[in-house]
Amino acid sequence: MTEKLIHYFRQIPDYRCDREKKHDLAEMLVCVTLGVLCGRTTIRRSLKWCRNHLEELRKHMKLNYGIASPSTITRMLSGIDEELALYAFMEWIGEIVDSKNTHLAIDGKALRGAAEKTKSGTAPMLLNVVETVRGLILAQLPVASKTNEITVIPELLKLLDIRGSVITIDAIGTQTAIMEQIHEQEGHFVFTVKKNQPDAYEEIHTFLDKLEEEAEKKGKSETPDPVMQDYLGKYEEINQMEKNRDRNEYRTCQICNNASNLTKKQKEWTHVQSIGRIKQVRIPVEKDSQGNDITPTKEEFLKKGSRRVPVPSAEEEIGKDIQCTALISDLILTAEELGSIKRMHWSIENRLHHVLDDTFREDRSPAKKSRNNLSLIRKFAYNILRLAMYETGLTNIMTEMMDCFCDNATLREQYVFQGIASLY
Repeated sequence: MTEKLIHYFRQIPDYRCDREKKHDLAEMLVCVTLGVLCGRTTIRRSLKWCRNHLEELRKHMKLNYGIASPSTITRMLSGIDEELALYAFMEWIGEIVDSKNTHLAIDGKALRGAAEKTKSGTAPMLLNVVETVRGLILAQLPVASKTNEITVIPELLKLLDIRGSVITIDAIGTQTAIMEQIHEQEGHFVFTVKKNQPDAYEEIHTFLDKLEEEAEKKGKSETPDPVMQDYLGKYEEINQMEKNRDRNEYRTCQICNNASNLTKKQKEWTHVQSIGRIKQVRIPVEKDSQGNDITPTKEEFLKKGSRRVPVPSAEEEIGKDIQCTALISDLILTAEELGSIKRMHWSIENRLHHVLDDTFREDRSPAKKSRNNLSLIRKFAYNILRLAMYETGLTNIMTEMMDCFCDNATLREQYVFQGIASLY
């Protein structure tokens, strides 16, 4: 059982001098978090909710001077030390869920609402670590405007105990130094190889095209290429089809647990054991005027497209109609395991980024100096909502869970003013 939420906020040093203190810093942080939990995603609306529930809040906190003003909260979020606030967050979530022996996805997210307030006009970036099994955020680090994710990823990894965990990062993180660091920290990796590393990208696709061709020969009882025999023995391919409400998804997962032919394996990527690829085709569902399903088959779609997508586009980016992603790993995996790991990484887009932008309105926040600490407050609220969804089963929709917190004082007391049970 963790301590009360206010206990972790009290670990953040108060930067104010004593004569300027009126509102307790930890109490202010609890109030903002609680308002966000209840669906009030701006500071002003959050504090208004707290004023309307002041009698209830005073059962758990002193609040001698009532609820602070929005300008006071904004100054407070701008003034507290971002690094120490992060440590308080990591201690809190670290007592609930373990970062060892799990799947950790690292991905960057832009704070677009703050773009116009930066000198360069570019959107500030935050790098997030997500424990994908339950979708909980374990840490964040800002990406400085004059650097990029490659320099921040090692710093983020140092903050975590990743022993036995599988780390997934987009292609920008497919760097020899990062692989070495993960290996030194006793973790594992599944990395994407894209066209920013053209030689390795081309080599992997050519190799897997050849293996696919030789596997077809073997299936037809034809004699495969003798050079490919050893590789065929460690090659696996599976096909999956999934129907969603708005599209049909076809996935082919391929893996070869012998990477000895990869040029970079011999020189730089010494820990790589497996080479894989995931081919995905997304076909939008179509119906005629009578409501009959007229969605084309995979073969028809690849040849002619459809009424909704006249010319299917083949790109690496998430959301495209046709994707073909090359992968490398230091693990010996089955094709099904590889597909599952990659799908969990892709889920960050829907389970985290979309929720932060659409539900928490992060993209609309114009905060500049306070943006990183305000983002951390959202992540406290996000994790509490995820935990409540996981444990109570009341709903699997974030906005509905916010409504539950808004309407249910028992939930607020359990998850905010009492300790949260550990998931270890």
